[in-house]
Amino acid sequence: MVVRRNLEPGSDRLSQARMGRKLLGDIRISEVRGKAVQSRSRKVLLHTMSPDRMEFSTTLLFPVQNGYRLTLTLMLNRRMHLITGTVGSRAKSGNLYHYELDITGRSVSRLEWIRELNDWLLSGQPARHPYKVHYIYRK
Repeated sequence: MVVRRNLEPGSDRLSQARMGRKLLGDIRISEVRGKAVQSRSRKVLLHTMSPDRMEFSTTLLFPVQNGYRLTLTLMLNRRMHLITGTVGSRAKSGNLYHYELDITGRSVSRLEWIRELNDWLLSGQPARHPYKVHYIYRK
């Protein structure tokens, strides 16, 4: 049996998928300095998603610190997903703030999350064959 591996640097990383369709989620602050808090949720617009990171924009101003944990709720393929993470970076764009969320926990396993992302991407492009999802990531 011949085992082939891609030995290029960075080949073990999964790329982020840019989303042609708009996807909205609800975000709230769930933890401040290790203590659970209850806050109201607000709508956010998701831009890119990957297994370990996602980008979104909102009118809210979140601090870029590890002491604050955010929880994002979104509906993907008719399933509700809870994603927890910390803000990795923030940039102002007009009247919105553009954030990177480093994912620290999710309601499904990492493998299931990758499958859900792939299924969601393929459902938006029905002309593509299911085994060619990697073409969508190249855009």
